[in-house]
Amino acid sequence: MTVQGDDQDIWLDFTLGVNQSAEVGVQTTPTVDKRRIRVRVPPGKLIPIVFFPGIMGSNLRLSKKRQAEIQRQDNRSWRPDDKGDAWGRRNASAVERQMRLDPDDVEVDHYEISYDKDKDRFESTGNATQTSDSRHDNVPDNLADVSKLLMSDPKLENDHHPLTTGHEQHFSAAQKARARGWSEVMFGSYGAILMLLEKQLNDMLKADGAKVEVSASWASKGNAQALVGRAPESFGNSDAPALTEADIKKVGNCWYPVHAFGYNWLKSNGDEAKEIAPRIQKLIDTYNQNGFDCPGVIFVTHSMGGLLARALMHPDYGNLKAKVLGVVHGVMPTMGAAAAYKRLRAGFEGSNKTWWHFLDKIQGGIVKGVLGDNGQEVTAVLANAPGGLELLPNKVYGSGWLKVQDRKGGDLMPALPKEDPAAEIYTQAPPQWWRLINPEWIDPAGLGKMPPENGGKKEDKIGPEATMKRIDNAMKFSHAIQDTRHDETYAHFGADPEQKAWNDIVWKVTEGNAQAAGDPMAWTLLEGEHGDNGKGTIRVSGANAITLTLELQAAAAPGDGTVPMARSADKVHAKYKFTQTGYDHQGSYGSPVAQAATLYGVVKIADAYDPAWWEKKN
Repeated sequence: MTVQGDDQDIWLDFTLGVNQSAEVGVQTTPTVDKRRIRVRVPPGKLIPIVFFPGIMGSNLRLSKKRQAEIQRQDNRSWRPDDKGDAWGRRNASAVERQMRLDPDDVEVDHYEISYDKDKDRFESTGNATQTSDSRHDNVPDNLADVSKLLMSDPKLENDHHPLTTGHEQHFSAAQKARARGWSEVMFGSYGAILMLLEKQLNDMLKADGAKVEVSASWASKGNAQALVGRAPESFGNSDAPALTEADIKKVGNCWYPVHAFGYNWLKSNGDEAKEIAPRIQKLIDTYNQNGFDCPGVIFVTHSMGGLLARALMHPDYGNLKAKVLGVVHGVMPTMGAAAAYKRLRAGFEGSNKTWWHFLDKIQGGIVKGVLGDNGQEVTAVLANAPGGLELLPNKVYGSGWLKVQDRKGGDLMPALPKEDPAAEIYTQAPPQWWRLINPEWIDPAGLGKMPPENGGKKEDKIGPEATMKRIDNAMKFSHAIQDTRHDETYAHFGADPEQKAWNDIVWKVTEGNAQAAGDPMAWTLLEGEHGDNGKGTIRVSGANAITLTLELQAAAAPGDGTVPMARSADKVHAKYKFTQTGYDHQGSYGSPVAQAATLYGVVKIADAYDPAWWEKKN
C-alpha cells in the first residue's frame, strides 16, 4: 500500500527476496542529511498466484544419458522461446523428435541459485546462478521492475562499508522472476499475463493518511482497461456483476506474488500432479515460515494446464484441494479436443489467419514445422507421451464426432463413437481406416529393437501394445478428473468463428464411387504411404474392388483454432464463463479480454475466501 510521507522524509517499501521473505534495503546517509528514513510495514496476508502453462509450454532438458546417446553439445530438449533452436528443428526427422522428446529422458529445466552454506545466503553471482542465468534468458536480463514485490535490489554505493558487509548480493528483477519459475515456461506466450497479474494485483490500494483509495489502474474512468465498474459483458459475460471499489478494498491489503510452474507435459498429468503437489505445499509453508499468513494458492491455467490443476485437486493425484482457494481456467480442453486426433493423423496446422497477415503466416509455418507437419512426426512423439494422449476426446466429449461423407456432404454411415472413443476409434487395428495410431510410426528410432544398455526399451515401454496401454490409461485419467472442480472456478475460452476448431472430424470421399464400395466400416486401408500419406489423405479398398480416396476436412466450428467451444471448452464447471473472440489458442493470454477475465476471476476468488481471515488484523 502506498503512503505519502513528509517531503523531508525518505519512504521505502518492503519487497520480496529470492528466498520468499520480506526485505528492504536501507543505505546510511551522511550526517549532514537530516531526513528520516521511514519504512512502510507490509501486509501480513499473502496469497500466491500459481500459473500452469499448456502442453509444450514448459522448457525441458535432456537427461545426461540421452544427451550422450544423441551426441548433443547442449542438453536442450524443448525451448520454444529460443527462435534459433526452433528454426533449426523445423525440419527435424521423426527419429530426432522421438529421441529429443522422450518423457522418460527429459525433465523441466529449473532455475537454480547458488547457496553459500557458510554464509547462509543465496549468491547472485555464484556459479550455479550464472549458469542458470545463461540458460534462462527467455526472461531477459534487462527485465524492468514489475511490481514492488518484484524489483531489482538497490546497488549499494559502498559495498565495503562495515554496515553493509554480508549484504552485498544484488538480485535483479530478472533473477527474481526466474526464481519464481517464470523462465520455466514459454515467456513469449505467457510473459504478458505473468507481468500483468504481478503488477495489477500488487497495486490495488493507495493511502493518504487515514484515507484509502482504489488505485487508478483499477478505478480510473479514463482507463478503458480498469475493471472497477466495467461491465463484464465487455469481456464475455453479460450476467456477471461488475467489480466494485468495495471488492478491491477488501482484498487489496494483501500480497499476491505470481509464480509459474513448468511441468513435464510429455508425462501423465496425474503423475506430474503427484510431483508438483509437494512443491506447492512447500511454497505455502515457506511463506508461512517467513512470517506471512498464507492460507493457500490461486491457480491460473492455460489449456492442458487446466487438466493438471484438476489433477492437483483430485484425491488420487495431488490431493491439494484444501490448499487451493480457486481456479481461473483459460482455453481448457475440458473433455479433450478432436484436434488431438487430427494432429496424430495429419500433423499440426500453421496459422489460420488470412493471407494479408503474412508475418503470422510465416511464423505459423515455422511453428507447424517445429511441432510436426505430418502424422509420422507427431506420432513419434505423442504416441509415446501420456500427457499428449490425455488431450484426446473422452466419453463426455459426446458421441458421433467422427464422420465419413460423400462428395456432397451426405453421411455414409452412423458417426463414431456411439459411446466409447477408445474402443471404437483409438485402439482399432491398423487396417481400419478411421483408427488413431499407425503402428509403423510409433518407433522410428527403433528403440524397441535395441538392448536397454544401449538406450533401448522393452515392449511394455515402446511399440503398439505400449501405446494402446497408454491410451487406455489416458482415458482412465480423463474420466477420473471429469467431475473434479473447485467451487470457486472462473473460465474463459474462445468461441470465434474466425478461429475454427475441430468440433467434429470429417473424412470426405474425394475420388471413387462411395455408394458402390459398400459399408464404410468394411473398407480397409491400403498398406504403406499408398494408404496413408500422414497429411490427411488416405486410400481405402471397398467392395467390388473399388479404391476410394478420402481427405480429412478442415476445422469448421467456432473456437480458438484448437479447442472447440461446444463440445469441450464450454463444458467447464464454473461460477462464470467468459465466451470470447479475437485470439488463437496459444496466444490467448495476450488478449485484453482474456487478461480482464483472469484479473476478474482472481479478485472474485480472493473476495470469496473466509471472511474471518480477511477481518483479522495484520
